[in-house]
Amino acid sequence: MERQLLILLALSRLNALTIGQLKRFLFDNGIASAYDPLPAIAALKEAGLVRQTLGPQGLQLALNEKGARYLSAHQGELSEQTIAAADAKSAAYADAFRKEQDFLAQYSEKSSGNVPVSLSIRDGGNIVMKVSIIVRDTATAKKICDNWIKNSSDAYGGFWQAIAEGEPEPGFWSQRLSERGRRSI
Repeated sequence: MERQLLILLALSRLNALTIGQLKRFLFDNGIASAYDPLPAIAALKEAGLVRQTLGPQGLQLALNEKGARYLSAHQGELSEQTIAAADAKSAAYADAFRKEQDFLAQYSEKSSGNVPVSLSIRDGGNIVMKVSIIVRDTATAKKICDNWIKNSSDAYGGFWQAIAEGEPEPGFWSQRLSERGRRSI
């Protein structure tokens, strides 16, 4: 039952999550020891405590009203340390997961030794910028992907100025950044 409560706790702090995001939140920062969450997820779905939704990154789990009530009634079964760790890490993970929805970065090594890197920025369901490059090693590809996630807003602004030579930006992207309270491009 503790595994199910951990999943409910994560969903209560971060809203809808893919299974990969759920595992990262629980296991990467020590909230829980690594385990296969699928049986616990199946039990939660069968009990009607979570719902499955389709989000920008595919299938996601979300806490429903019944699950929130269940967690509230049973949260005392989790250690204070576990709850505190979830609370302390949730804002950073929520920000990282949001960025991953808007700023996509991936690479794959080819047998030729070249590593194609694909980078993009999305605005909802629309891709507003996509860049494909080829590098010679996975270390460089990983660095590019990590920096893309961190610096995409700056990259978009610099790229736009380089190719549009002073023309005003289309507006949808910079307006969206401003609405989120981030620096406008």
